[in-house]
Amino acid sequence: MHFPSLNPRLYAVGQWGAAAAAAALVISAPAQILFGLAIPGGGLFFVTALLSLALVLPLLLYLRATPPVTLDEAGITLAPGVGRQVTIPWGAIRDVKPYPLLPPPDTETMRRMVVGRKKYALAQGIMLTSDALPWTYRAVGWFAGEGFRGAFAVTNRTHANFSQATYLVEKHMKL
Repeated sequence: MHFPSLNPRLYAVGQWGAAAAAAALVISAPAQILFGLAIPGGGLFFVTALLSLALVLPLLLYLRATPPVTLDEAGITLAPGVGRQVTIPWGAIRDVKPYPLLPPPDTETMRRMVVGRKKYALAQGIMLTSDALPWTYRAVGWFAGEGFRGAFAVTNRTHANFSQATYLVEKHMKL
């Protein structure tokens, strides 16, 4: 069963924008190093090159944290907006935990006002970790406190039919 993004167009625009920003940061780092070597007293360019590369990590988090997923008997297929699809067999999933990168309820006063009391729902999500995920998913694991283990999440803020998705994940993980 497929669980797409809640707003596919916005998801696609965000994914391509983050990919373009990451590419610009990676391409600019060598140029900054060259400027640092070419200009007398250009040591600050080395620092900016390191900062540019460090800023790629949050963009990787955005690109890989909550991709649209398809669940079937074989496993979970992740379909990020940028990059290739990845299928993880159920046996390769190491842990299913609450997703720690969701905003706590006491920090969402503005969201509650904008959405309205009746439509507001607490942020909920599950995080799945696996060593079989590609290296780009390891940034998600790092930000979520899992070290450099690959991770991704399914949340009610990013996926359609979140409750059904969590039910199917729990069902397959208990087998």
